Amino acid sequence: MTHTEELALLKSIEEFKVPIIPPNTHFWMIRTKKGYFYQEFLSKRFVALAWNNITQETDFSESNRDSLKDDILMTFKEIHRPSTVINKCHSFINDIKANDILVIPSTKSSYVTFALAGEYYEDDSKTLELEQNVIYRIDNHDVDINDVSCPYKKRRHITLLRTVKNEELNYSLCRAISNYHGISNLDSYSKQILNALYNYYMFGNDMSFVLNVRRQTPIGPRSINNVLYGTAELLSSIASEECISTQVSLNSPGDIVFSLVNVKNILVNNWQLIFAILVFLGGGSALTFKVPGAIDVIKSIFSAKDEYRIKHAEAEKSELEVLEKKIALMQKIKDSGIDPESLKNPIDALLNGCSTLEVEPIILDDASAANVSLANEAQESQDIEDE
Repeated sequence: MTHTEELALLKSIEEFKVPIIPPNTHFWMIRTKKGYFYQEFLSKRFVALAWNNITQETDFSESNRDSLKDDILMTFKEIHRPSTVINKCHSFINDIKANDILVIPSTKSSYVTFALAGEYYEDDSKTLELEQNVIYRIDNHDVDINDVSCPYKKRRHITLLRTVKNEELNYSLCRAISNYHGISNLDSYSKQILNALYNYYMFGNDMSFVLNVRRQTPIGPRSINNVLYGTAELLSSIASEECISTQVSLNSPGDIVFSLVNVKNILVNNWQLIFAILVFLGGGSALTFKVPGAIDVIKSIFSAKDEYRIKHAEAEKSELEVLEKKIALMQKIKDSGIDPESLKNPIDALLNGCSTLEVEPIILDDASAANVSLANEAQESQDIEDE
């Protein structure tokens, strides 16, 4: 590794920032008519909702509700609960906001795509007659899944974030996605969704760190213990131990989630530096580039003073710059009241555990999406299945 690469790595650690998810972010599932529109949604970057007779010009007031119900019942003979249709259309048009997070399942929810919601718009070429014709053909198995375009008028632009296999998701989130509502609010699953999207983030006053275990073979208890011990020690150096909780969901593969609750205003100074080291060593995507031997460079921060004394006399200028940066990082750790020596054993344990468990970082599908955040389980009646 060159001194230039080392310096770039150290500067990235020093400038590391935890993504902050706006507290007013809401979470929604938008279904894809049994998967028929899934690929079109992704390739053309939009999602859509049925019932073309309801638009942004529709009067959703209470005084017009009975008339609207009658219109739905007359237009869609299969609908028996028009209030549900009205509420879903209102949510799609008015309640979803830009940068809300959408969950978009494929056929049988085999794959799930996460996306950021964009502006609402309408495609006036999608008529009520077209919708009724296309949906009739789909429901009667008269058209193949890739041979029909979405006929829905109500649409929203989207920015793709990440696509995962169903088996990679938290069990409770999988259950929620299995419902048949065309649109559902998933705010009660916000943490599970964010855990699938980010290795680390802050949402409200809570901060989370997610380890994605990808080992397929049986996992030994010592490997788990190493990860739990190493991570807990590093986290307890920046926040009170009583604020830290852990959730292990290991089905090989699975997740280990560390949560720091109500810590936004009580973290020690320079906490992001310690968190950056934790995230990078723990297999997170803290860096935008890969450097061979990066782990050794990070570990060497904790012996920078001794290294500096030894090499100072004969070091060339570029090497001294690297050493001085390591000392500066070391001093920031000390200034936070943290004994760097106390972190060496936890770091070694974390590295050993993550290596054995084959921990991997989360990679977002759209590179630009990584920074955007910085700025009901019962199945309903079949009359609205997958609309």
